[in-house]
Amino acid sequence: MRSPSDFDDSEQPGGAASARNEFAAPGGTVGAVVQAGAVHGDVHIHTGSRGDPPRQVPLAPRHFTDRVPEQAALSTAVRGARADRLPRVVVVSGPGGVGKTALAAHFLHRAADSFPDGILYADLRGFAPGAPPVDPGDVLDRFLRSLHTEAGAIPFDPAARAAEFRSRTAGRTLAILLDNAASAAQVRMLLPGGGPHVVVVTTRLRLAGLAFEGASFLQVGPLAGSAAAQLVARVLGDDRPRREADAVDRLVALCGRLPLALCAAASRLALRPHQSVGRLVDQLDTEQGRIARLSRHQEPEESSVQAVFDTSYAHLDPTARRLYRLLGLPTGPDVTLPAAAALLGADEERAEDAVDALVAASLLEEHAAGRYRQHDLARLHARDRLAADEPPEEREEARRRLGAYFLDSAVNADLVLNPGRWHLGPRFGEERGGEQFTDRASAVAWLEAELPNLRAWIAACNEAGDHASCWQLCEALRTFFVMRKHFDMWETTHAVGLSSARALGDPAAEALVLGGLGGLHTTLGNPVTAREHQRAALVLWERVGHLLGQATALEALGVTDLVLGEPDSAAARFRRALDIHRGLGHERGIALMRRRMGEAARDQGDHEAAEAYFDRALEFFTEDAEPYMRVRTLVGLAASRLAHGEAPAAEEALAEALRIGEDVGARAEVAGIHVMRADAASAAGRSGAVRTHLSTALSIYTELGAPQAAVIRQRIADLPPPPAS
Repeated sequence: MRSPSDFDDSEQPGGAASARNEFAAPGGTVGAVVQAGAVHGDVHIHTGSRGDPPRQVPLAPRHFTDRVPEQAALSTAVRGARADRLPRVVVVSGPGGVGKTALAAHFLHRAADSFPDGILYADLRGFAPGAPPVDPGDVLDRFLRSLHTEAGAIPFDPAARAAEFRSRTAGRTLAILLDNAASAAQVRMLLPGGGPHVVVVTTRLRLAGLAFEGASFLQVGPLAGSAAAQLVARVLGDDRPRREADAVDRLVALCGRLPLALCAAASRLALRPHQSVGRLVDQLDTEQGRIARLSRHQEPEESSVQAVFDTSYAHLDPTARRLYRLLGLPTGPDVTLPAAAALLGADEERAEDAVDALVAASLLEEHAAGRYRQHDLARLHARDRLAADEPPEEREEARRRLGAYFLDSAVNADLVLNPGRWHLGPRFGEERGGEQFTDRASAVAWLEAELPNLRAWIAACNEAGDHASCWQLCEALRTFFVMRKHFDMWETTHAVGLSSARALGDPAAEALVLGGLGGLHTTLGNPVTAREHQRAALVLWERVGHLLGQATALEALGVTDLVLGEPDSAAARFRRALDIHRGLGHERGIALMRRRMGEAARDQGDHEAAEAYFDRALEFFTEDAEPYMRVRTLVGLAASRLAHGEAPAAEEALAEALRIGEDVGARAEVAGIHVMRADAASAAGRSGAVRTHLSTALSIYTELGAPQAAVIRQRIADLPPPPAS
């Protein structure tokens, strides 16, 4: 707020050009007074009139695009204010450059007729580089003058000035745009008096304190892909977007669908009518330096993409600022509080404070319960700040802490999902931190939620030379992949894990990852490729003398033999593996090989032997201790019974397998069970049940992206049409 010394001589009380006097009382001005030696005739005092209503909103952007839901929310506020004759406050928040001001200006220009007493505007400069936010007292001074208040009637005291503003606006119908607000307190002083006013506040912050004033909150995010492409086309105004539609889509992705970045890129192209969109895309395709290239020649500089992120970063407290830049590590698409705590090397309470600060500053968004993500350009900016502001040794320590959290948690989950399986990685036998799981459901839920982050982290470990963590993460995910499939993730993680194992020159680690890749190709119906991987693994296990590894590779080779129609070869391999497990006294391995021997006997046509093998395996694989293996053993038993013409007995085994499979989330096995139940129903002539079971299986296989979906889809197509009802 201006002090008396801020006025020039003509405005100072007693100045040469002074033409007014005021009588001031505690709390504010009472009114204008006249000082005269003598008065002849009447005295008339004019304190001004309302005059023309102010229309102060900045020019609406010519290329404004979309934001239909957001405009509808603002329209709802206008209708609500009109209905109850009370002010409505709408806080429009979002990251810098997302188009909050453009949205507000566009809407208020369109809705101008709803505000006959005018539209007021103030840039509160909450994030102006190198300058403090605007004093609300100064804004009130301008607002009162805009409402044709005599200068002498404007109180000096800030509280009195706010009260005068409320009085002057009471009963009127105004819109007020408070742009770039820094705090709820700054806004609170600028709220009008009673009447059907609409106050739109734009800010990078959440300003939750305004909830006490009955504010509604409107979060603005990046544009949808189609709207972003439309914005680029409007700014360009030529046929390049039509000719280079794919390049425009790529440009939209590189700009993170952020309107400021899109306009910067499109404006650059507009000034170069002969440059292709594809060339600019090539220039922006490298992550390093992308923000700087988008900001080049942007005016004013303080509104550039670079400046927008720099000012948001500068306004954070030290802990939030550090977390922001540490998120520039390749953490994956999102982050949780435990992961944030690992990055900071702090407890979760402190991490939560930092996360809340980033959410409040629109630098993180909670896209799912307890899961937070950065905008794509914010991540690039964080990476730049990480390189500039975080010492290398502290960067490495943060990377190590997060890696330990991911690996320990994945190991803990694997031990819950498959406690009896043997392990190679040293982390399985060491004291661990990370997430702790009390049951299989919680372990699966964590792995499902974190899988994209784990894939990203495996790649990051490989790139950073942390090869031991890389292949051990692959081992920790093995049971999960067998149960839940995720074929693409399985393949990409293990390809990277194999690279790390070979970089270490560790033949046992290489054999383990090769075995995982072989299992993937068996599941995908590629037995020849699977056999190549498993043979290579067996050679390595034999080289290092690892007996359990040899037994596992022999088992896997036997499975490929079964798929290729070679049950005698499979039985021989299974018997060799069984002998190894017996020699080691490995009871779980013995039970597993009995199950496999049952599968081989079934395919050899010896159903009596198959039944005996499966029964012995089921004695070990109880529902409590080994539910997943019990499901697979029951499925093998049911297949043998179906092949032997014992459909009712097969149905009994399948019913138990289905119940347990659904409980443990073994989706692929559940789909296979429905296929087998369809086979049983077909044998019994129940055509309706056949279609039902096949349709359920198709739905699951399609969801998993499994190759079996095509086979089942064709089976359904070949079914006779259902009878007319």
